[in-house]
Amino acid sequence: MANFPVVIAGGGPIGLALAAYLGREGIQTLLVERSDDKVGSAKMIVVSMRTMEFCRQLGIAPAVRHWGFPLDHGLDSVFVTDLQGYELGRVKTAPLRIANDTPYSPERERPCPQTWFDPILQQFARAQPSVTLRYNTRLSSFVQDESGVDVELIDDKTGRAETIRAQYLIGCDGFSSTVRELLGIEIRGVKHLDLSMSVYATIPDLHQYHQKGDAYRYVFVGEEGVWCVLTTIDGKDLYRLQLIGANDIDVKTHDLHAVMRRCLGSEVRYTINEVSHWVRKMTVADRFMDGRVFLAGDSAHAHPPNGGLGMNTGIQDSWDLGWKLAAAIKGWGGRTLLDSYDYERRPAAARAAGESLRNYNRLVGHAAYTGIAEATAEGAALRAKLGTQLVQENEKAWHPVGVHLGYVYSPSPVVCEDGTPASDDDTVGYRPSARPGARAPHVWLGESKSTLDLFGSGFTLLRLGKADTALFEIAARSRSVPLTVCDVDNSGARSLYERDLVLVRPDGHVAWRGDQAPKEALAVVDTVRGAGPRIAARRTIDIPAPGQHEGASSAPSLKGAALKSR
Repeated sequence: MANFPVVIAGGGPIGLALAAYLGREGIQTLLVERSDDKVGSAKMIVVSMRTMEFCRQLGIAPAVRHWGFPLDHGLDSVFVTDLQGYELGRVKTAPLRIANDTPYSPERERPCPQTWFDPILQQFARAQPSVTLRYNTRLSSFVQDESGVDVELIDDKTGRAETIRAQYLIGCDGFSSTVRELLGIEIRGVKHLDLSMSVYATIPDLHQYHQKGDAYRYVFVGEEGVWCVLTTIDGKDLYRLQLIGANDIDVKTHDLHAVMRRCLGSEVRYTINEVSHWVRKMTVADRFMDGRVFLAGDSAHAHPPNGGLGMNTGIQDSWDLGWKLAAAIKGWGGRTLLDSYDYERRPAAARAAGESLRNYNRLVGHAAYTGIAEATAEGAALRAKLGTQLVQENEKAWHPVGVHLGYVYSPSPVVCEDGTPASDDDTVGYRPSARPGARAPHVWLGESKSTLDLFGSGFTLLRLGKADTALFEIAARSRSVPLTVCDVDNSGARSLYERDLVLVRPDGHVAWRGDQAPKEALAVVDTVRGAGPRIAARRTIDIPAPGQHEGASSAPSLKGAALKSR
């Protein structure tokens, strides 16, 4: 029987990101994916600034920046009746030639569709000597015990079954997760918002057929409301037209060519490459772990794609779980460290899922717009009013800095609180904070060096003053915890971090801060490495209310963790 410390089921971006992280840490990892290694049409097309920060840490950010999207292509989101008709308003976004469009990060959100993003992650993971990628292979069952998990795999080409012994199994196998199903973990939320349709098309020289200018997306508004969105895939001639199945639209009966003519407003040459129908949903699993088995990405939480939060939230799962798995396998992680994954990530994922649902309602939750395209004074007044409203509301969906950077792991069993009062949660706006549990803020330390570049595979102790770090260094060595002390002589950083000493976790979140090393430094190190008291109960979270939508799960919350699953 072959042995791997970690087996990952699912080779999408979340599984690949986790494999990439573990590979960088030298952890022997097997990733299995039931399909081949070819990536189909892009379901995900936006990489958030937080995901770009993780890519920066892996060293693959340049590949994501320069995969081929034109730096001068417009990135506005434009509301129109059709491309030959009226423009109602636009949410403005700086083109990529503006390398940094926010002071809060060394990176910026970027269009990098899954067709290009997944192969970048795959190439990095495959280059790690400790990572094995196995395609056309599916997980059929598993049994876990106190010391590991026996995972049965089937080679779909040969039909051969094989059992792998793993210390940990991670289900990154999507919304219809086999791992979650075998664990018997329920999901709750909104299982059916609408049935939508994606049409992938090639439209050469589209800009020649209208006067609205290049944009990232054109949002089409008719008398029935927002009914369709046309998004550029490559900034050239590949597009995704998404027909939204809200407002009683039956996407299965639509004439695609009639849809294209209505959007484009004229006869335009195009080729339809692929059509897919899919259910828009918002769900969160009742548990993200069960003993030695974990869920990440869509298997744990599924989002409406509005706002691009699904994959990007899943990448945060992989980073949180990745460093904790590495610590446990290397021996310096304590017994509660892996338990903290569910405690931290489930509320964070529910927060992002709720914002995705709000984004969906911001786009489609309006009354009918009778006369929206009429060349009358009444039509003009309606367009002006509606355009202002749509821009104001959807700027929250397309510029949500807070939801990506502002989540604080508080309370958390592996974070040492310092008494800083919790601020009001703002998923749109963002105020940098170095309070324990928060993402450590970005400050430029040089022309191209950020404070974020100081964080890595172990803990980082920032010394922003004259404090002695000896007690921390002795405590870390006594527990074999990797610790790097970094002197930061920067008044802006000291003002923002607010303390002379700040301990930052491998995932870039603050674990502790103070003006001097505490006498009980060993207790602090034990807490942040997960050697504190066992977590008495799982954290209770609120799942966003489904409102009037049908299909909400009413499954009861499951408590505890079964040790055997088949």
